[in-house]
Formats: sequence, structure tokens, C-alpha cells
Amino acid sequence: MGSRQELPVSAVLVHGLWAVPEDWMWVRGLLEERGVTVVAPDLPSHRSTDDGLLADVIAVRDAIVASPRPTVVVGWSYGCDVAGVAADGLEGVLRLVYVSSVPQPLHPEARDDSWLDSIPNLVWDAQGRFVLDDGWQEDNGRPRFAAAIQRHLDEHPRRPVPRTTMSDPVEAEAWRSIPTVALIGETDEMTSTEMRSWAREAIGEVRDIATDHFILFNRPEVVVDAVMGVPVANGE
Repeated sequence: MGSRQELPVSAVLVHGLWAVPEDWMWVRGLLEERGVTVVAPDLPSHRSTDDGLLADVIAVRDAIVASPRPTVVVGWSYGCDVAGVAADGLEGVLRLVYVSSVPQPLHPEARDDSWLDSIPNLVWDAQGRFVLDDGWQEDNGRPRFAAAIQRHLDEHPRRPVPRTTMSDPVEAEAWRSIPTVALIGETDEMTSTEMRSWAREAIGEVRDIATDHFILFNRPEVVVDAVMGVPVANGE
């Protein structure tokens, strides 16, 4: 039986940059209704002044190994970078689901993070960690999110991370050997046309979702469909 017909027993959900595991609450609820065991690790980079991508990869790899098989590994935004390395070489991973991001190519050396210094809406703390200011919660001066999502964000403030999240090497490409689908918001300004085209060539399946970067908040059902292997036509 092919991997798309086999149902997952578990799902490992990897949160995004500055985020919290609780951001998956809407996706988690729908998956658990379907009997899927959900694991949402808290990335070390969001609890440390030093740990970056490499430490996050170890934590997520441990979570995958400890999860009942078969499993699906899901990342949101930066969490996709982590998942795309952590799942490499592990048996029993049905698929990878990239939410609001595309695969990172192999980069065995430390990456240049100097571009961070030119982004005006980053806030830096005394430990050299950075977080996005709160402007992203508005769209042209109006609230971006529904009231329930905004309450969640108010209760779970975004967390600063060290530069190593961006500068650590990318040591593996699990997406080359594991079936992978990317869900990209049609109005997601963080994913360029070039990135979308590259992803279609690299992994073959990119689903265009009628929303922005925040698919896990605004369209949790399409994440669940991808986890469960439900085929969905582009532009659904």
C-alpha cells in the first residue's frame, strides 16, 4: 500500500519562529478527533540564549523517534527548516508537511545571518536574541485575526530567539527522500514567486491556500487534510 493511502498514527507538529507549541491548538484538535496522537515539542531555541537550529533538530528528531509509527512531521514557517533536517533517515515517516514555507537546500557550513541587521521591525534583547514587533498582528491598521486567535496570541506572547536559528548549517534534506507537500498561502508575502516555483520543481506538490502566512490559524483543516493524505486540488 502506498504512503498516501496509509493513515498516520501520530503527527509531530513543529512550531514557527518566535512561536509556541500551543499555536497548533486548532490543528491538534482536529487531528485528535481523528484519533491521531499529536506531539508538539517546544523548540530549545525559544528557551535558550544559545541554542539554534541544530539544537532544535535534535529535539524534534527525539520527538519523532519517540512517536508511534507511522507518523507525519509538520512544520510551520521556521519549523519546516527544523523538520526538513530532523526527519532525515528515520523509518516510519509517511510524509512531511510544510506549512507556509518551502524546503531548505543543504548548506553544510554556517550560514550568513547579516541580513537580520537590516530588518527594521525586529526587536533585540540584551542577550542578542530577536523577535518580530507586534505590527504583524495588523493588516493596514486593522486587526489581522479573528477574536479567538487574537486572544490566543495575547495569552501566548511571541518569544525571542538567538541568531543561530538563522546561522546554523542545514545538514540534511529529508524532503528529498520522504514524500513532501507544501501548503502556501496565496497572499503569503514571505514566500516569493521564485520560491514557489522552486518548490514545485523540488517536491512536486505545492497546494495554494486561500489565505496568508498564517494557515495554521486561518485554515487548520487544510493542514489536517495534508497530514491525513487527503488529495486537494490547487486553489481549493
